[in-house]
Amino acid sequence: MNLTILHFNDLHGRLEQLPRLYTLMRRERAKAEAEGRRVLLLDGGDSSDRARWESDVTKGRANFSVLEAMGVQATVIGNGEALHWGRGALGRLARSVGFPVLAANLVDTAAVNQPAAENQPADERQLAAPGLRATAVIELDGFRLGVVGVTQVYPGHYDRYGFRSVHPAGALRRGGEALRAEGVRQILLLSHLGCPMPPESKAEWPDPAVYTDDDVARDFPEIGIIVGGHSHTALETPIVIGGTVIAQAGDYGRWLGRLDVDLDDATGAVTAHRGWLIPCGAGVPLDPTIQGTLELVQEEAGRLLDAWIGSAREDVPQAVFANRVADALREVCAADLAIFFSGFVYRGLKAGPITRRDLYQALPGATHISAAEVSGAQIRRMVERMLRSPYRTQSFNPQRNAPPLRLPAHSANVRLRYDAEAGKLLECAIDGQPLDPARRYRLASTLFTLSTVRNDPEYDYVGLEEGQVVETIQVENVLWEVVEGWIKERGSI
Repeated sequence: MNLTILHFNDLHGRLEQLPRLYTLMRRERAKAEAEGRRVLLLDGGDSSDRARWESDVTKGRANFSVLEAMGVQATVIGNGEALHWGRGALGRLARSVGFPVLAANLVDTAAVNQPAAENQPADERQLAAPGLRATAVIELDGFRLGVVGVTQVYPGHYDRYGFRSVHPAGALRRGGEALRAEGVRQILLLSHLGCPMPPESKAEWPDPAVYTDDDVARDFPEIGIIVGGHSHTALETPIVIGGTVIAQAGDYGRWLGRLDVDLDDATGAVTAHRGWLIPCGAGVPLDPTIQGTLELVQEEAGRLLDAWIGSAREDVPQAVFANRVADALREVCAADLAIFFSGFVYRGLKAGPITRRDLYQALPGATHISAAEVSGAQIRRMVERMLRSPYRTQSFNPQRNAPPLRLPAHSANVRLRYDAEAGKLLECAIDGQPLDPARRYRLASTLFTLSTVRNDPEYDYVGLEEGQVVETIQVENVLWEVVEGWIKERGSI
């Protein structure tokens, strides 16, 4: 079997690259087929990104629709898909396309926590969402190729959604056993684990314990091919570890990867390989069919953004709107008060109709809202840490041109007086009463300032005590979506 794999990864919402990538795919497919080769088209995950409006407003379905139109035959869930939208949205995303959406090690937290039955490991009884798959079998003229997909472990990050990424090794072992039982002759790993470049530099990574493609190659020599993503590694030529060939095509659609592998018809072993990257710059023509598909997808997503959600009785400047957002958080969280960084509000609202686009532009980003029972002393600590944070005056995400987080916004029942330069809270009153250091209050905020992070000089604002629980409110919705619901209920602000 002579196989050509065309692949890309870590698109992160750069949908405008897809028509160009498809032009290259058509060209390379024609060349490969003229050479008598079978062709696969694979995506290495993270095609989604909340920073791109088409991806955000459709929770990834816009980009998946274009991937399907291009003929992608399998993808793996990346953190760009798993980290933002929750189980329900992840399931809808997986079910929205006809190709396999793989995530063998992304599992239901309830299944992880239940005792195992019949010697079956608890973490494999149920994947994170209906529609996800652990493995797939691709038929290639009678040659059965098995594909398993795994994604990088993010300890604790997915738990608020009700699922968890577990160590890939167990999922790979069980996936391999299942595929061999189906008679596959070779196993391909579609990976969103990342791959260091070069492999010997592994010890220099910030977290050497992270399990990456080179570890898979050493631990699972029966996997002959790894097509990867996550580390944004542009492998000009594949890495070979033992008998495993590893390929990855950079990021943002800047390259199309081509990997030619010759497989022994009887054993499935890789007998030869050759791989390279094909630049996909502005000089590559747009494929008209995929460009037209993209425009239709953007038009449909645009209609979602242009939906009317309420009205503003008068102009609402940014600073005023930030405090109104705090009112929304307090009400939605059934809290005693709400405080969050006003810089999460980028702009105000004009008097008149409010569309979802207006709100999305005023409250971009992927921050979730949270609530917890905390002491007055912890509220004081949070406010003073907000005032002293370097992000109050500088961007916390300069790669995405995020503005500084500015001063604290607060709900209408709160009065704050502080010395911002000294980072000192001078006065805090709630419902007209001085903040009581010993009293427990239900505080609403965002996960940026009110989270389970502890003992971190940058992100531990509250200083949680043992046993305190932080709730993520409306887990599948981020700040702008929560405020949208609040405005709809009120009709106007």
